[in-house]
Amino acid sequence: MCYNAGVERLKPLTSLFPPSVAIPSRDEVNAMARPMVPVRSMDGEWQAMHWLLIPPWVADSNQFRTLKIWLANARIEELEHKKLYRPLVGDRRCIVRFSWFFEWRHENGRKLKYRMFLPDDTPLLLPGLCQRTEVDGQSYDSFTVCTMEARGVMRYVHNSTLRQPVVVSEAGAAAWLDRNASLDDARAAVVAAEQSAEFRTDPAVPEA
Repeated sequence: MCYNAGVERLKPLTSLFPPSVAIPSRDEVNAMARPMVPVRSMDGEWQAMHWLLIPPWVADSNQFRTLKIWLANARIEELEHKKLYRPLVGDRRCIVRFSWFFEWRHENGRKLKYRMFLPDDTPLLLPGLCQRTEVDGQSYDSFTVCTMEARGVMRYVHNSTLRQPVVVSEAGAAAWLDRNASLDDARAAVVAAEQSAEFRTDPAVPEA
């Protein structure tokens, strides 16, 4: 879920990244293409990282090509129970910045596409985990975004699995990046600060 999202165009990103960082100019990206996305790490700096977490055991391009789409998302309820994520929850938490994301509703054998966004084009801030991996001898920074059980309008839109990305306020983002916060405390803070009640959809969903 949430494998297609909007990334800001190059011009707005100039305030986030130094000129040497190349960001794709297209709006829509797909996780399997491992696009560069703005990410804020626990040191407070924004940088470009690849979407789709690269496991530490991937050492060369042959293994790299076999990666699966599920590495784009991580269930926030299970982070400490997964071998891949457990080493990252202490000091490799991050915040990912999207403009919007796509989700699909399953209805009468069809998949209906919805764009999910916040009012006034407010950027979406998503808690995630990031990692630096050596692939063919080169450093590769990548991330996965956290998901949770769907709430509100997301239960209508993503009715196949009832999941949604965790989208938080600035206060929630700060709590997730707090080095002094345990995973339990940081997780509780972001779930309390999640913003799905404010989601807007295109097209609009039927009135309840």
